[in-house]
Amino acid sequence: MKNTIELRVDLGDTDARGVVFYPNYFRWFDRATHELLRAVGLTHSQLLEHYGLAQPVVECGCHFIRPLRYDDIVHIESEVVDLKEKTFKLEHHLFKEGVLVGSGYELRIWIKMEDPDDVGKLKSISIPEEMAKLLKAK
Repeated sequence: MKNTIELRVDLGDTDARGVVFYPNYFRWFDRATHELLRAVGLTHSQLLEHYGLAQPVVECGCHFIRPLRYDDIVHIESEVVDLKEKTFKLEHHLFKEGVLVGSGYELRIWIKMEDPDDVGKLKSISIPEEMAKLLKAK
């Protein structure tokens, strides 16, 4: 499954020198992942509120190729590249004016919230079959 989002770099995304502060790339990856899930009908609120399911990040990384600055338009192409029983891996590629400026990945695990009021009660589960089919779609 692939999806692309577009965003504009906000002033608050940058450091004192006007370059995007690195943690914001991970915030954008998270947003891109949720938009990919939304594109196949799996919204975060639906999954959490109706099924008690979430997909926290258990590993992530980023490769910075060229700096991004305030007001740049960025396209983030995201793709599910690996789907296992309980985890799925996404790769993200960031483009400015068609040029690759960064890339990264997230490894997410599928969990069931036993008690939404107690975050200590999280249990990894197999990705539900109907949801796995949506993530495998091309």
